[in-house]
Amino acid sequence: MDSPLTLALAVSGIGLLVLFAALAFLYGLMYAMTALIKDRPSVKQEEPAPTVETDERAARAARRAAVIAVALARAELESSPAGPLSAEVGSSPWGQYHRRRLLDLNLRARPGR
Repeated sequence: MDSPLTLALAVSGIGLLVLFAALAFLYGLMYAMTALIKDRPSVKQEEPAPTVETDERAARAARRAAVIAVALARAELESSPAGPLSAEVGSSPWGQYHRRRLLDLNLRARPGR
């Protein structure tokens, strides 16, 4: 009878061979699936989207509206102290520490201070 070490090495070797064979099979299966299953181009050709002629006034008005929207959003963000606090942060010392930290970070992030 063989020694237990020889038997353990033989079982480990067979297990490794089975493992690598299974991995190679799965890799081949995935490669075959990606090669065979592809998005086929549709027969119907799409028409190009019509171009919209915009005059300079409309473009200028759109840019101005975007600038105003960004300015309002920044003003609203800067006017709020630190954003909404979660319900789990209560009046415990731990919650007070985090609230104070958020306020300090908010003050440091504002320009001109």
